Amino acid sequence: MTQTSANSTVLPVPRWLHNGILLLLTLVAANLLAWRSIEPDLWGHIQYGEDWIHGGTMPTTASHTYSTPNQPWVNHENLFELAVAFGQRTIGGYGLMIFKCLSGLWLLWMMVRNASRLAVPAIAAAVAMIPVAAGLAEFWLMRPQLFSFLFFGLMLLAFDRAFRAWAISKTVQTKWLWLCIPILIAWTNAHGGFAAGLCVFIAVLGLRGIELSWHQRREATGIILHFAVLGVAAILSVLINPYGWELPYWMIVSLSQPRPEVSEWANILDGGGVLFPFLALSILSIAGVCLTRFKRDWVQIVVLALIAVQAIGHLRHLAFFAIAFGFWMPQHVWSLWHRLVEWRPTLGVHQEFTGRAAKLIGMELFAVAAALVALLGYTFVTFGVDRSKYPVAAFEFMDREHINGRLVVTFDWAQYALAALAPSTTVGFDGRYDTCYPQTVVDMNFDLLFGSDMSRRHRGADSGPVDSNRVLEFGNPNLVLMDCIADPAAVQHLDQHGDWIPLYRDARSALWGRRSVFDDPISADYVAPEHRKISDLMPEGIAAWPGFANRSGRDAFSPDVAARASQAGKQIKYTATEFGVSR
Repeated sequence: MTQTSANSTVLPVPRWLHNGILLLLTLVAANLLAWRSIEPDLWGHIQYGEDWIHGGTMPTTASHTYSTPNQPWVNHENLFELAVAFGQRTIGGYGLMIFKCLSGLWLLWMMVRNASRLAVPAIAAAVAMIPVAAGLAEFWLMRPQLFSFLFFGLMLLAFDRAFRAWAISKTVQTKWLWLCIPILIAWTNAHGGFAAGLCVFIAVLGLRGIELSWHQRREATGIILHFAVLGVAAILSVLINPYGWELPYWMIVSLSQPRPEVSEWANILDGGGVLFPFLALSILSIAGVCLTRFKRDWVQIVVLALIAVQAIGHLRHLAFFAIAFGFWMPQHVWSLWHRLVEWRPTLGVHQEFTGRAAKLIGMELFAVAAALVALLGYTFVTFGVDRSKYPVAAFEFMDREHINGRLVVTFDWAQYALAALAPSTTVGFDGRYDTCYPQTVVDMNFDLLFGSDMSRRHRGADSGPVDSNRVLEFGNPNLVLMDCIADPAAVQHLDQHGDWIPLYRDARSALWGRRSVFDDPISADYVAPEHRKISDLMPEGIAAWPGFANRSGRDAFSPDVAARASQAGKQIKYTATEFGVSR
């Protein structure tokens, strides 16, 4: 025991306190990974997977859309969509959210184990996971990117195994590198983030080859050639998908186009709160590399820096930066802590616990843990579709009044709409973006949403001048649904348009119908004024997942269930018309 002052000594942390701190850190990470539950595209991802399972064949053209139903569909997220469709069938929405949280905790635990192998204490490694979890939190959603992050973590685990003896003997276990090939194949079929994984894989092999050549000269020829073969195999692996060469070709074309309309493609300075975890990870990385007493791995440092630069340009890459930090930087952050202790010795000591002090600390740990458990429980208990953020009430109105057809809908609600209103209602454009919509269709929809504001626009050369009316005529839609808060330009345009009448409105959503269809008493789709609902109240409450008006449960996305619900609605509608009941 080392005496450092009259009242302070270097003492081991009691086991109960050690475990209590680990529990608190785990609960903090769990809350960060669980707090964002539903994202706008989840309904569509489940629906596309369910359609494939139900039909027995992969859809090759755009589905659930009236605007371009024969457009070829290059779906680079098939594996994820099949997975969430099976998940919805078996464990339901709650199960998917629990899986999302647990998979994130598993990834963090792999990082802690990796750090422990490098002699970093478990608590120190767990503390380093908090900025990692904060960097993941904004993007850790049940969406295809989740598989990208998990596959990236698996790749870094394979790197760790392959290069475990590298610093001592410059030897490599190539079997672990070959494991990355099936990872890349699965990744290619799950999400477009495979391009980032391929770049990292080739960068690591290339830089390791340069390093080996520097140290061993001609003796390194054999392993460098092995690296080259691995690189070629990795590149060819992206061709193993239902579309062959068309998928990587589409990726190259798609990535060459800027997407200012999509917030996740913005730079880190425009990302709001995600700037803070990025700065924390960056500062810890720079300080750790500069002040560490561990041997620096320049390959890891260079690759980490390249990923950080990508995160500056596109904030969605922050998650990759956080994962790479979690695997490669905890030992350097631990060394940085030792430097601080040397500078301020009192940081590394504590007074000996008395019985009273231990009891008070135990009570504090319990209270904080209880609060974190309650917060986590609240996240799961309130899981569902927030009526103040999504048009649940508008869809209930459409179901009650048996309104359906061809719907122009705001971008963030489109995949919810196509799943909730199927099969009687189709949409003009949705979050699949250019995987199944030509640029002209993309632009005409954004013309309505953004109006003359070009600050967040990139329009194709063939799209012509901005015209908010074009999307209202293309494909002859008869319904328009907009977000009153997010789409003020579109709402104002529809309110002033003579061909459209409001059928439903609250403080969140507004639904218009074509006047010639819904305002003509002799029309079969006429909605009488007394049946229209216009208010300025904000809907409240949480609708049970998936927030469909006419069906629920684990089979809610089933095309058969949706068809029966739609047919029942049509029967009610025809019966009402037959007996002269106005709607």
